[in-house]
Amino acid sequence: MRQRKVVSLGSLSNRNYLNILSSDEIQNIHIATLELLEQTGVLIREGRALKLLERAGANVDHKESIAKIPAYLVEEAVDKMVKDFTWHARNPNNSLRIGGESTKFGPGSECVNIIDAETGECRKPTKRDAEQLVKLMDALENIHINYPPASLSDVPEQVSDIYSLAIGIKNSSKCMIGSSYCASAAHDSVRIAAALVGGEEALKKKPTIAGYIDPVSPLTHGREMTEALFEYANYAQPIFVTSMALAGATGPATLAGVLVQQNAEILSGLLIVHLVNPHAPVIYGTASCPMDMRTGVSSTGSPEVGLLGAASTQIARYYGVPSDVAAQSNAKVPDAQASYEKTLSLTMAVMAGADLIDLFAGSMESYRTTSYEQIVIDNELAGMALRCAKGIEVNAETIAKEVIDRVGPGGNYLADKHTLNWFRKEHYRPKLSDRRTRSDWEKSGCQDIRQEARNRAKEILERHEPDPVDPTIWREIEIIVKDVEKRELKG
Repeated sequence: MRQRKVVSLGSLSNRNYLNILSSDEIQNIHIATLELLEQTGVLIREGRALKLLERAGANVDHKESIAKIPAYLVEEAVDKMVKDFTWHARNPNNSLRIGGESTKFGPGSECVNIIDAETGECRKPTKRDAEQLVKLMDALENIHINYPPASLSDVPEQVSDIYSLAIGIKNSSKCMIGSSYCASAAHDSVRIAAALVGGEEALKKKPTIAGYIDPVSPLTHGREMTEALFEYANYAQPIFVTSMALAGATGPATLAGVLVQQNAEILSGLLIVHLVNPHAPVIYGTASCPMDMRTGVSSTGSPEVGLLGAASTQIARYYGVPSDVAAQSNAKVPDAQASYEKTLSLTMAVMAGADLIDLFAGSMESYRTTSYEQIVIDNELAGMALRCAKGIEVNAETIAKEVIDRVGPGGNYLADKHTLNWFRKEHYRPKLSDRRTRSDWEKSGCQDIRQEARNRAKEILERHEPDPVDPTIWREIEIIVKDVEKRELKG
């Protein structure tokens, strides 16, 4: 068990990160994780994964489905993992470089409710909502991953995943995520991605569709998602291994304990991916949070979420792998609570250097509810957090001593060429926040932020047209969708 060094990734290697943990604390978490994996092990409910681990050198109890994993296996896999990669989008201009670039954002997933933009009522989302939500996010500059963030209440459950993927592709040309609930759903997603890039062999060379593989806390890898892991890994597609431990319920009450347990869950998942295909990129993910002991509800808007997200980002950077964290709220509507809870965890993660913040845009009520207005608000929150992460550039020109000398006491900088050269670079310019005088605001109707966001969403949906899908490719996708319909709805 050797001591690791923090790995700096890409173009942000000189950035000053927000650090929640010291180097010694990260090392202690790492050592405790390796001991946990070797002595306690993980429960793996998928036979092929157990056999792969056993052949690699793990101590496997097939009767109990427990794999106890030596430290050297984990460390070798971490050392050899893909450290950065390009996640290809349908429009190459929307492709993402993952690992060391600025933070990228995605929507909240599988929400079962939506706040109606016209009536304000909470209702079940429809296929039409999914189309509109994806189209809206396609137009927003700070949403980089795009897929329907709501379940489809008006289609058969057996085909909702394939419908959602087709909706995402037709209404957005940004990076996409496929289904991961079982092997067949993952394979259907891979088939569609292959149609987009020109076949399965081309897909293996071009990471295009990501899978979400969530360990079941504590220390369990379920059968269905592990089968989906094999599908994505076989084609070298990106895989989010995301722990969702609930502190005090499915994880220790202490945050350090959660970090150790989720680290064991993520690293064991990373190892399985590596054994299936060492060329498959893995993203170190967390959506862990405390359980509110008074209500039994997941405290997704708590300050502990920000602490866990920032600390998890540090740990991922320690291993040199890309990171993903959540930024969420317990609010029921797009209100002050939704914004302040999201802003806290969002800003901490961005300042810590998270590569991705998915499970974010639009969603509230612990991922149960989404909203057109909240998506627009979250786009602005993301832009502000990114500005914070850029920090303050200090050099001879920005120190501006000569400019201050030139203007002198009692002057102003409004017409100075230095101001004209720098204010657009230095000052964040919001598209939603209102900075007018009160009198001007009152003359325009006294609209609050939710009303402004609703108006902006309507304007975008009226004018924005996503990049069209090549008709030949779309026909191939429709054939795949029909194949899934026949298979799943045959009864």
